[in-house]
Amino acid sequence: MSKYDVFGGRIVTEQGDPLAVAGLCRSEEAERCRRRLDLLRNIRFSSEDPEDIDRSIAERLAAVYQGSALAVGATVYISRVSQMIFRTGGVLGCPDSTVEDAESELEPLGDGIWMYTASGGPGWLGFFSREQAELLARFTLTHHGAYPVKANEVYRRLIRLSPGAYLFISDGTGYDSLGLCAAKCGEKVLGFIV
Repeated sequence: MSKYDVFGGRIVTEQGDPLAVAGLCRSEEAERCRRRLDLLRNIRFSSEDPEDIDRSIAERLAAVYQGSALAVGATVYISRVSQMIFRTGGVLGCPDSTVEDAESELEPLGDGIWMYTASGGPGWLGFFSREQAELLARFTLTHHGAYPVKANEVYRRLIRLSPGAYLFISDGTGYDSLGLCAAKCGEKVLGFIV
């Protein structure tokens, strides 16, 4: 794991929306990734459509972190639409891949790294066996109840299964959301709420 590092931070966009970002990269790219966080300030949300909001985040993350991060995610709180929509504003993906909607996908990234994304989230990345990744993906997909409870339970299980390194992203906008963005690699632990 020492060949990897995490980066992240919480900023406020030019539109006044709190945005938290976390990612996993090779150690030699960590400083470059940290410096690029400010390039996200000009992200704009011009639609109230949940898919448009997530696509705006994903496309901007891909543009900023392509070639430097293995995986990156973000969560945003857009107050002007938060009480009108159920849940959106959280994405996780590989910036070198094509931006697409999450479809309950468990993806191996190499080195025992697994990433899970699903429409409605939360999304996560961890270092564990395929069997453990499949168990956590199944739990994430089938857990019912209020989203904040689900997100908390998935996050707690992720920490237990992958205590050395992880990423966790949940939706931050909507009346059933919990904007949490967390990352860990070795002794470095990052956590942001929007």
